[in-house]
Amino acid sequence: PDEKMGRGYFIKSSQPSNKYLFVFHEWWGLNENMVAEAENWANELPNVNVIALDLYDGKVATTREAATEFMQAATEMRIRNIIQGAADLAGPKAEIATLGWCFGGGWSIQAALQLEQQAVGCVIYYGMPEHDRVLLKGLNCKVLGIFAEKDKWINRKVVSEYEQAMNAEKKAYET
Repeated sequence: PDEKMGRGYFIKSSQPSNKYLFVFHEWWGLNENMVAEAENWANELPNVNVIALDLYDGKVATTREAATEFMQAATEMRIRNIIQGAADLAGPKAEIATLGWCFGGGWSIQAALQLEQQAVGCVIYYGMPEHDRVLLKGLNCKVLGIFAEKDKWINRKVVSEYEQAMNAEKKAYET
C-alpha cells in the first residue's frame, strides 16, 4: 500500500490452498531461526501457505543493541503496510492465522485485528497483548496467548488487563 516492496519468506502449499499462516519474527528480525520456524510450520501444516513477514525490511540484528534499535525504528504504518501487502498477496478469499514471538507476538494480535474477517486464529508467544476494548470489538478469531509468569514488562497485570478486556468484549481466548 505504501508502494514500497515488502519482504518475507514464503512457503507455498504443495496443493492449492486459501489457508495462510503469517509468522511474525522476534525483535531480532527475519533471521535463520524464524525461517526455520516457518519451515517447521509448513511441514506441520502441509495444506497451508506460510509467510514469515519481514517487519524490518531486510535488517537482522545480532546484538541486543541492534535489536533494540531496529524495533524502535520500525514504524506502525510501515508494519501495517507490510501486513496488508501480505494479505493482498494471499487474496480476498484467504483464511489467515497469525503467530508471533515477543515483538512479533504483539504484531500477531495487531494483524488479526487488521485482517478483520480474514483472521481465523491468532497465537501470541510472549508478546504485548491488546487490551483496548474499542479495538478488540473488531477481533473475529480466537486467540491463544502464551505469557511468562515472572516477566517485568509483560507482567501479570498486563495480561490480566488483556483478559478483562477480552472477557468484557466476549472474545474467545486462552492463556
